Amino acid sequence: MTFASITLSGTLKNKAEQRFTANNVSVVSFTMEIERYDSKAKEVKRYPVKANLWGDAHAEYLERLNPGTEVLLIGRPQIDQFNDRDGNAQKVFSVEVSKINLLGASSAVDNSDYASTASRSKSSSLTSDLSEEDMEIPF
Repeated sequence: MTFASITLSGTLKNKAEQRFTANNVSVVSFTMEIERYDSKAKEVKRYPVKANLWGDAHAEYLERLNPGTEVLLIGRPQIDQFNDRDGNAQKVFSVEVSKINLLGASSAVDNSDYASTASRSKSSSLTSDLSEEDMEIPF
C-alpha cells in the first residue's frame, strides 16, 4: 500500500476518453503536459503525464477536458511499464487522480460557485480582521 500523493498542473494534449472495465466501471483518461525548468540545460522542458479518473462521478468532466484545457490534479503517482511494438521496454508516468480542478477560462463554468464562495469568505474575513488604519496604503 502506498500513501504517496502528487499535485500537478498542466495542459491537456488530447481530448479525454471514457472507457469501461469488464466490471462496468467508468474510467476517464487523458494525457496532460507539464512544464519543468531544467537548470542544467537552462530551458523549459515538457513532459507527458497520463491521468486516469475512476468512477461514474468523473464522467461529467468528459466534455470539458479538451486539448488546451489547463488542469490542476491531485492523485497517486505510478510508473507504467510495457513493451512497445518493437519489443523495447517503455516506462510511462501516470497519475490515478483523486481530485481535479479545471483552471483558466473553464474554471468559471466548473467551479464558479466554489470560487465565488471562497473569494467572498476570504475577503470578508480579511476585511473584518483589519482596522481602518491597517487598510491605508503606507506609501
